[in-house]
Amino acid sequence: MDGFFLKIANMSISASWLILMVLVLRLLLKKAPKWINVLLWGLVGIRLICPFTFESNMSLVPSAETIPQEILQYEGTKLQEPAYLEIVTNPVLSDDIIVELAQTTDRMQIRVVDITFLWIIGMGVFLLYTIISYLRLCHRVSTAVRYKDNIFKSENVASPFVLGIIRPRIYLPFKVGEQELEHVIAHE
Repeated sequence: MDGFFLKIANMSISASWLILMVLVLRLLLKKAPKWINVLLWGLVGIRLICPFTFESNMSLVPSAETIPQEILQYEGTKLQEPAYLEIVTNPVLSDDIIVELAQTTDRMQIRVVDITFLWIIGMGVFLLYTIISYLRLCHRVSTAVRYKDNIFKSENVASPFVLGIIRPRIYLPFKVGEQELEHVIAHE
C-alpha cells in the first residue's frame, strides 16, 4: 500500500511541475488563440490520468521520482549486540535508569505510513462530499420539466449546467429568455 501511495505522490508532484509550467506559459502566451490554453490544460489532464511517464535527458521536470521507493526498503541500523543507554543519576531517584536500545527505523518510513493513512482519509472525505453533493443536486432537479429532448427547465437552478456522463441532461432556469435560450443550449 505504501508503494502505491509513493507512486501516486510522485505522479502528483510531477503533474504539479507541469501545472506550474502551464501557468507560466499562459502568462507568456496571453494573446495566443484560446485552443492553445485548451491544449495545455489537456496535457495536464492526460498527465493526471495516465499512470506512466516518459523520461528524457532533456526533460524540464526535475525528476519523475521525487520520493524514491528505496525509502520503504530501508531496514534500519541493526545492532551487533544489545546496547544500553545510561541516563545520568537524578539525586531524587536512588537508582540509575538504564534503557535498552533496539533496532532503529528510518523516520521517513514512519512518515510515509502516516501520510498514506492521512491521504486515504482525505480521499474518503472528498469522495463522501462528492456523493452527498451529487445526491443533493439530483434532488434539487428532480422536479425539472422536460423542455425538449434532453433539455430540462427547473425553478431550483440558478444557471444552466449539464448533469450526467452516460446520459447527460441540460438543466436551465425558467427565467432564461427565448432569445438567450438557443445560445445557452449551444454553449452547454
